[in-house]
Amino acid sequence: MKFIEKIEDGIHNYNRFSADFSDNSVRLNNKDYPLGAVSRMVANIDADTMTELLTYGAKTKYYYEAIYFQGYSKELFIKQKESILEMLDFMKTLEPFGCFDFEKSKQLVESLYSEDEMKLYDELMDIDQPLSEEEYLHYKDIDKRFQYAQALGLVYSYIAIDTANFATAVQNFTMRLMEKNSRKKSDLAQAANEFFNDDLTMFYLMKSNPAENLMRGFSVNSIQTTVPVIDTTNDNFKILRRIYFSRMMDFYVTDFFEGLRHGHYLWQCQICGRYFLMTSAHRQLYCDEVNPEYNVPCKYVAKHPEITKQKMDFQNKTVTPNHLLWKRRDNAIRKRKSRGKYSDSEFAMARDYINRCYERSQIDFDYAKNQYKKDMELEVIDKEVFGLSDV
Repeated sequence: MKFIEKIEDGIHNYNRFSADFSDNSVRLNNKDYPLGAVSRMVANIDADTMTELLTYGAKTKYYYEAIYFQGYSKELFIKQKESILEMLDFMKTLEPFGCFDFEKSKQLVESLYSEDEMKLYDELMDIDQPLSEEEYLHYKDIDKRFQYAQALGLVYSYIAIDTANFATAVQNFTMRLMEKNSRKKSDLAQAANEFFNDDLTMFYLMKSNPAENLMRGFSVNSIQTTVPVIDTTNDNFKILRRIYFSRMMDFYVTDFFEGLRHGHYLWQCQICGRYFLMTSAHRQLYCDEVNPEYNVPCKYVAKHPEITKQKMDFQNKTVTPNHLLWKRRDNAIRKRKSRGKYSDSEFAMARDYINRCYERSQIDFDYAKNQYKKDMELEVIDKEVFGLSDV
């Protein structure tokens, strides 16, 4: 037997993969990430994207259940293959899944559901007893691959649900953590203990997720294999702890708590609202990401409020839909004056009217939402200028 594995022996398929943990990083698919970085990626998946991921997972689960209850058919296996490949294509666009080997995962699916394999599955369904020892070993090997192909549907259902459940958990934990004053490792551990052992918190967490009646919600029923690995990169020898995972939730939770153990934790930026990873006890409140609205990092925006003010002033003048409508009407009544439709006094009345409508839209949200556009129609402006009669 081998007591240690080589660094290049790791598996990085979505349905079974290894992660190499060191003191402050985790290596996935030959790339190092800070502990807790994957938690940050998952927490930042927006609600619409998460819903779409769950939709792909539900479709995959549907075909898994159809095969489980109705029995094998080539048609159902093809449908399951198509649903998994669709899900893989979508997962490829999401940051957390970029940590794994997309092509190898796709190749595995293609091979298990290939035309040649399905001919063997058909053969498996038609076996006659008794079997010789050679036939038994042959069919046992086919059955192993058949069971693996069948189970992939459940594996990919878990991926979607685990990702949604974990995102909700860490987002809520971060909200709780942000209420505390200290960020020492002992405080992170205390916060985790209070959050994940609170029955009411976990009850609401379970209720907030679609996995309540489908899977085990936010829980870990982990079956992991841990082996030592010696990293010899650039002759810089280092011992890593390789863990094999068969469920995404197991990895998410391990990465999250390994991060907390080393003082890495999530915080929500008060400028852009995204979650960022802190790897020290510094009281940073804003992320280092470039804010697309201001084209500078959020922490710079926080220290320079004049940036926000300038942006808001600019938006108030040129960007908001309400102002753009005012601008179009202002141009329209100017043209009417130039064409002789408005006298000077009538032009002044029209401008006064649209100015009053615009100013009201700035302070009265109900009016802005329900009435502003109607009041700014040219026919209404004309009625205001010329009286009640139609023009």
